[in-house]
Amino acid sequence: MIDPLKKLLKHLNSILEPERQEEIEQRHKMALQWQDTDRLPLVMCYPLDESANYKPFPHREIFDSPEKMLYNELVHAFDTSIAMRDEINDDLPLTVRANFGTVLVASMFGCEVENAEDNPPWARHLESKDEFEKCLDNFDPSDFSSPWMAKAEKTLKVYKQILSEYPKLKNMIQIVLPDLQGPLDNAAMVRGSEFFVELLTEPELTAKAMKLAAQAQANAAKHFSPYLTEKVNGFAHQHAAMIRGNILLRNDSSVMISPEMYSEKIACYDDMVLNAIGKGSIHSCGKIGHVAEKFMEIPHCLSVDFGQPEMNDLDTIYSIAKERNISLIRVSVSKEQLISGEVQKRFPTGVSLVYRAESFAEAQEIMKQYAGR
Repeated sequence: MIDPLKKLLKHLNSILEPERQEEIEQRHKMALQWQDTDRLPLVMCYPLDESANYKPFPHREIFDSPEKMLYNELVHAFDTSIAMRDEINDDLPLTVRANFGTVLVASMFGCEVENAEDNPPWARHLESKDEFEKCLDNFDPSDFSSPWMAKAEKTLKVYKQILSEYPKLKNMIQIVLPDLQGPLDNAAMVRGSEFFVELLTEPELTAKAMKLAAQAQANAAKHFSPYLTEKVNGFAHQHAAMIRGNILLRNDSSVMISPEMYSEKIACYDDMVLNAIGKGSIHSCGKIGHVAEKFMEIPHCLSVDFGQPEMNDLDTIYSIAKERNISLIRVSVSKEQLISGEVQKRFPTGVSLVYRAESFAEAQEIMKQYAGR
């Protein structure tokens, strides 16, 4: 094991407390089930300070080193830091994932994956419709032999082996699913932007692609499941937050389509994945008010995760979610609402919160005032 990771794990073994993490998990669980809580769970996001004792390796170095990837996951992931748990008292669940970006399912389709410098990997889409059709005709949604799927599996295996050497940490730090995207985003990644035209002009072809992408995603989730250590029954973790169900679908492309098109052409494939894995949640970045209600109509959707909550009419979405017992993940409010307690009047329960601080010092101060009210 590399020395920086050894040092970090020793540090975490000394600062992390099982009772504290149990309290955090319980607070998330109660809020997401629309139960009364002492306060809404709040995760603080912040830039890593120059004075931080632990700093991540360059991103380009982690894809061939599970130990460096694990180290980075513990140091600074989703603008949060497990390594700094002793310096901030927020409600961060402790999770690590195999961080290969968005390309894993696309790699199963044979897309060439590249990465340059410190950018996340990306998949080169198929240039022609003929290539796309041939790919779909020959695709096996249970074939996990792509090099990137193999890297992800190896990484999860290494995570599990390393954490097994630290019993205290093993029971607190949960290994969670890699990002497997969603049927629409994966199919569009394989085909490219032409996919959105073909949703209208080639409905049978795009339906076939999304069905295969849904099967591949569900199969990939099951394939990785032996390495996961999710411990809260009926809940999982993604994006440094707890979600309801067992998987989070990414549906960022939904911002580009109408609610009617989503319901008619996309929703059934999202639900296919959620049903196969035992229910779950849906994520999208951007302004998603026009499709959020459609997400909440899916039978096996239990919560909606926001990438950019500030772009949305959260009060309207909350009123719909409350009627349907759908929880909202990573809702953001102002500093003033957190400190004054107004947030609890606005959203009594049913949500988890995130605050994006400009500095670690600001995150510390706001969390102190929020938790100490």
